[in-house]
Amino acid sequence: MSFETVLKAAQNGDADAQVAMGYLFFKGEGVLQDRREAARWFGLAADQGNAEALCNLGYIKAHGTGVRADLEKAMDLYRKSAELGYARAMFNLGFMYTDVEGIEQDWQKGFYWYSKAAEAGSVMGMYRVGVMLLEGRGVDRDPSKAAEAFQKCLDNGYAKAGYRLGTMYLNGDWVPKDVSKASKYMIKAADMGSEDAMCELGKMSLSGEGMVRSENNARKWFSKAAARGSEEAKQILEGMKI
Repeated sequence: MSFETVLKAAQNGDADAQVAMGYLFFKGEGVLQDRREAARWFGLAADQGNAEALCNLGYIKAHGTGVRADLEKAMDLYRKSAELGYARAMFNLGFMYTDVEGIEQDWQKGFYWYSKAAEAGSVMGMYRVGVMLLEGRGVDRDPSKAAEAFQKCLDNGYAKAGYRLGTMYLNGDWVPKDVSKASKYMIKAADMGSEDAMCELGKMSLSGEGMVRSENNARKWFSKAAARGSEEAKQILEGMKI
């Protein structure tokens, strides 16, 4: 669909086209990047009750991209979008309660919205639920349910959850220590691109815990992790050269 076609539909009040115009200006795709103009188009769609537009406008207000930052307005927009069933808004609302300076921290509300996001299909929401269950933030600590949440995330391709599961079994954190399970989860996470898991596999190869002891394999994993940006892996590799 051409830019002119989308623009005409947006000008005629089509909310989906207005959202599309918002993205074009926000990202600068085919047009000069203009976050203020993006906010205008998202605002037009939001006025029609479009959940995606409400969430996007909330993000712009939260980060002050192109408009003056307004955290309370961002919260209001996220909440309206979340109440319409938009998973990303549910996650963002949870994040505002748990991580954003300037908003009174409320772990219980954060857990509530992360849980709603997870129910709506958000893998990131499910991961946050797992972390909070493991740490007992906003909810009673439940390592078993945390592990289940991480497993669901891993099954959906979220590498960080595999690293978290591997760490739990490697250290015996609230689950029975099981280095075999730890290596299995670490390898799966590493195969998905987790540099943290790659680095841990390097350490396990050096120590022989859960892996065949092999300096060559350790170098391989540390090199992979370093190539993906792991500073810890880079430092260990430097030390291995001595």
